[in-house]
Amino acid sequence: MSLNAERSYKMKLRDVENAFKYRRIPYPKRSVELIALLAISCTFFLFMHTNKLNSRLKEMEVKLQPSEFSALGLTGNHISGHDAGKHDDINTLHGTYQYLKSTGQLGSLTPSQLNNTAKAEMDRLFFTRCAKVGSESLLEFMEHLQYINNFHVDKYGMKKQSKRQLKPLAQAKTAGYIYNMDEGSVYIEHIPWIDFHKYNLPKPILINLVRDPVERMISWYYYVRNSYRNAIFYRRNPLAPLKPTAWFKKNYNECVRSGDPECQYVPLAVTDVEGNFKRQSIFFCGHDQDCLPFNSPLAVQIAKRRVETEYAVVGTWEETNITLTVLEHYIPRYFARAKMIFHLYQKSLQNRNRNNRKPHVDADVRAMVRRNFTHEYDFYYFCKQRLYMQYIALKRTELERLNFS
Repeated sequence: MSLNAERSYKMKLRDVENAFKYRRIPYPKRSVELIALLAISCTFFLFMHTNKLNSRLKEMEVKLQPSEFSALGLTGNHISGHDAGKHDDINTLHGTYQYLKSTGQLGSLTPSQLNNTAKAEMDRLFFTRCAKVGSESLLEFMEHLQYINNFHVDKYGMKKQSKRQLKPLAQAKTAGYIYNMDEGSVYIEHIPWIDFHKYNLPKPILINLVRDPVERMISWYYYVRNSYRNAIFYRRNPLAPLKPTAWFKKNYNECVRSGDPECQYVPLAVTDVEGNFKRQSIFFCGHDQDCLPFNSPLAVQIAKRRVETEYAVVGTWEETNITLTVLEHYIPRYFARAKMIFHLYQKSLQNRNRNNRKPHVDADVRAMVRRNFTHEYDFYYFCKQRLYMQYIALKRTELERLNFS
């Protein structure tokens, strides 16, 4: 091949390479506009979604902020389940006292710091009664106490059918009913906390009780199988389908071990195979959708804040004397001389609503169930520690004499 021919060939080859390198593929004008429109739309929707997520995140951050009480360090996370029952357990009266003393908080602790009764805006007592916490004993005691302390126990709420949560209209009706009661009245119902200010009404005095979460579930399990309860239910609902005999005879140990859906307490679940009121925290958290998932850390934090800022006393029938002492001093209008009067009726009240034929539940079954109630236990311990603090604030000098130091 001659030199000119070779040079001509190389030039042609370079022209072909350049053609491919800088080629332009024509697009229809409409297609370009469509792509631009899609890009703008995607950017807009991405912005809106990100903005919504950011707002939700900020909302959750506010709800999960530790409150002033939580800042004292008193939460159930201080102690593991394996340490329960030890003398220095922070979830005992002695342990709480020692913790307050060791952190320097004991010297400045006063009842007024922990008394929400003064925040009430009307003279009504609202008992937002948790299920299976011993509330039957307390309400019967209050029926005796009303004649001594000159108040009235209203029974309308005790006759209503229990619901897990209420719609805003039903909440407003309940709040209005309490507002329209006479001064010195007590309203009792299985119902979550209600925001009275949301309906432009003054706040009543709030009380409640708590109980060990697993013990509540065991108690509820056999309570719904109680023949007397079911006789009443079927009398009121004669067309309701009858449960099979096997359901009534089902043992809790076998129910848990076999993986029966009724005894599976799934974290963050919002539906239940059988209604069981396993969410103790919901009675304090309220009617918001954030309160509904089971064993939810967010729901528990909201419930803690309600206890700390809204409730005068959250006691426990497991600590009857401490609970009555705190009620007596923090809500004297309704509970004056409560501890002394209680001992007159103690035998009958402590056996009230007790299922003495409840079968034994094995320790390993309790442990299996307990693992799914971590945040519910955190809330339970929080309430007990606050109760202990209220008691210690009243009895500090006396406890020192009892060698609590």
